[in-house]
Amino acid sequence: MRTFVQVLQENAVHADRAVTFMRADGEERRVSFPALWKTACQRAQALLALGLKKGDRVALVLPEPDEFVLTFMACLTAGLVAVPMYPPQTLAKLEAYGDTVRHILSASGARVLITSASLREMLASNVASDAKVLVEADVHGDPERADPPPPVSLDDLAFLQFTSGSTSKPKGVMVTFGNLAANAHAIMVDGLKSTPEDRGVSWLPLYHDMGLIGFVVAPLYTLVQVMFLPTMAFIRRPSIWLDAIHRFRGTITFAPNFAYALAARAITDGQSKGWDLSCMRALGCGAEPIQADVLRAFLSRFAPNGLAPTSVLPSYGMAEATLAITFWDMAKSLKTDVLDVEAMRAGVARPPAEDAREPKTMELVACGRPFPGHDLKIAGSRGEALPERHVGEIWVTGPSVTRGYYGDADATEETFGGGWLRTGDLGYVADGEVFICGRAKDLIIINGKNYYPQDIEAVVSRAPGVRDGQCVAFADLDDSGAERCVIVAEAKLGPRAGTMAEVITQIVQLVRAEVGIVPSEVHLIRRGTLPKTSSGKVRRREAKRRLTLGDLEFLTDADSKADSLPPSALAREPAMNRESAYQRPEASDGIQ
Repeated sequence: MRTFVQVLQENAVHADRAVTFMRADGEERRVSFPALWKTACQRAQALLALGLKKGDRVALVLPEPDEFVLTFMACLTAGLVAVPMYPPQTLAKLEAYGDTVRHILSASGARVLITSASLREMLASNVASDAKVLVEADVHGDPERADPPPPVSLDDLAFLQFTSGSTSKPKGVMVTFGNLAANAHAIMVDGLKSTPEDRGVSWLPLYHDMGLIGFVVAPLYTLVQVMFLPTMAFIRRPSIWLDAIHRFRGTITFAPNFAYALAARAITDGQSKGWDLSCMRALGCGAEPIQADVLRAFLSRFAPNGLAPTSVLPSYGMAEATLAITFWDMAKSLKTDVLDVEAMRAGVARPPAEDAREPKTMELVACGRPFPGHDLKIAGSRGEALPERHVGEIWVTGPSVTRGYYGDADATEETFGGGWLRTGDLGYVADGEVFICGRAKDLIIINGKNYYPQDIEAVVSRAPGVRDGQCVAFADLDDSGAERCVIVAEAKLGPRAGTMAEVITQIVQLVRAEVGIVPSEVHLIRRGTLPKTSSGKVRRREAKRRLTLGDLEFLTDADSKADSLPPSALAREPAMNRESAYQRPEASDGIQ
């Protein structure tokens, strides 16, 4: 296997190949493969001239894609451990953003933070840290000093992929050069069957593992040229994505489920007129629960533009496994499994009985098989391998599995101990294909973003009508397989707190304003009835179980002056929330 730095150096002989960056103003910057290597070496020497040494951590907060990619490559070329971080999305939540940045800088021990000139003052004033803050121009280096530094090895750390979840404490996943090489081969060779004739198109955030590894690192292993689009440009105008595929003759792209829904809904006939999408052979989908109806609608919408029905590629992965774990077969059309919901709740994935009358069903998308050299099992409560169609936790092993969490031995042992990566995701295998059906962890994923329930609960607790700390938030799947957020809270009603309707409105508005999502269900229960452990910790899964069975002590009309209100209410608003769709990524949302 070759390190990523070796790949950069060997690719430098291909002067006819390049990566292309589209800027927010529409201008394009083309950087040839030889220039990638020369710039990486030049900037690497500038970084080492600062007194940094091999293994030192360097944090990157660079909103411009070209500067991010070139500086990231320089860090790896110098043997420095890059620490990618997302830039602030708005000026409204700088305090919370500053908390996250301070934590990552402290947890990683980063000596230097490299950012843009436009962000330097904001970071300097909002982030107190020992890390030295520099702008990208400070590390551009001297073109005459572009000699490659001493080589790195496959065992060396390449970068730390920090998990994220609003105000939760992120953990740094340790990704080695060997992990990158193994997963790049799995993605490009085993999965995509890629050749130098392929072309990638991506609008994915580059501080996110799917955008960073999937389009910055992996394609270079097979000489694939990539066009990078601004993330926010796609959010504002989804047509830019497919238009770039048409113009660039893209063959490979990836996106979360919600992006396919947005594109199919928002792109007009006028915008798509004249597009030829017959070039596209791999429409990767992951990073959140995949909905079959969404993919079918996307294929149908753009079939007149030549989009092949076999182009959809459902995938599963996570940052703890570098990125990809399973890919769907490139030669096959979309495959789904229609299941009996009641059987699923009992832990068995089986179709409804033929004689069942109007059974409640759910449809899940097949995400393919693990890559050669890697193994996957569905584990029971004692770690035993479960038979096909039995639901359990997905465990993974192989060369793509990372070393663990930087500076956190306890979390590493809990997740990586015993030679298996315990993904925290629930799934089953049918005919050798992997299906994802939930999470053993409490993480909530909506529109491509991960949310820790603790963060949502902290917001809900501030509602005047909610007893402080006496609430839970958890994920549930609707009949189409889409994930939604459900809240159960102990309410205090009265003149100061409000009626049931007012309390529900308080909760919905607070969560929407501060978290960026709209809860699909809000249930109010009586004081002292929220399930807890003996030590007083809330039991989210038990609350979810009791809600499913109807065993919670809901508030009734007698508890409220609003006699006409039911004991719970639905917050019915569109699930798509553009502002929050790309703030990123927890470790577990690498590809599905």
